[in-house]
Amino acid sequence: MTAELARRWVRFTALGVGLIFIVFPLYWMILTAFTPRAFLFRPPYKLFRLDLSLENIRELLSATQFLTFMGNSLIVAAGAVVLNVVAATLAGYALSRFRFPLKQTFVAGTLWTYMFPPILLAIPLYLLLSGLGLRNSYIGLILAHVSISLPLNIWIMWQYFQIVPLSLEEAAWTSGASRLRALVEVALPSAFPGILSAAIFAFALSWNDFAFAFILQTDIRMFTLPVGLSTFVEQSAIHWGLIMASSALVSIPTFGFVFFLQRYLMSGLSIGK
Repeated sequence: MTAELARRWVRFTALGVGLIFIVFPLYWMILTAFTPRAFLFRPPYKLFRLDLSLENIRELLSATQFLTFMGNSLIVAAGAVVLNVVAATLAGYALSRFRFPLKQTFVAGTLWTYMFPPILLAIPLYLLLSGLGLRNSYIGLILAHVSISLPLNIWIMWQYFQIVPLSLEEAAWTSGASRLRALVEVALPSAFPGILSAAIFAFALSWNDFAFAFILQTDIRMFTLPVGLSTFVEQSAIHWGLIMASSALVSIPTFGFVFFLQRYLMSGLSIGK
């Protein structure tokens, strides 16, 4: 019993130390965001303080283009989510319900394309979207984000539709429903956790992308949040208050999605294992 208690304390201690390394940077980011600028670089640097202020938040929202950057990120992320959900759902359903030549090759190729770093697509996408006149546009960046998130989402939806019983759709067919109606009213509700996990993955990837947004969007009015935040780092100064305030605000949507929908995300990513 003593040995078991000791092992338990060791596990709790290791977990506590790990949580400190994970949580402390987030805490310091939030504390810095609400620290008045007059005290931001004045020692001693306090781990706890009560003289908090909204000065950095107010300046961020009124004196910078943060709201424009956030609007751009929301539009691009929403477009990427919609295209991912529609394309991945239809592709996953087709892979699980139909037989066609080279089906397994297509499935393996879909997952194989996800093994390469997204930056390898930067130059081809730059040339392609430049030729189509889609640089500095929402559509161009949405398509770029879809190109790197869709392969895994197709794999997730294919695996998920495989555990949706075909007998449910067959029962709908015998009742007079068309294949499309059976898909919408029977298969999609059963595969909803997978659809939601695909949407979360697409949103997180698009929301946090810097490389494609930096390469494809050269007009500051089209900057997304990751690229826009980099403008707070100047040659002669780094606006730490604005950086921390914006980082705290940017983190809220992602944390919210993962916190409230994490069980769907985990079930979608672990399906088929």
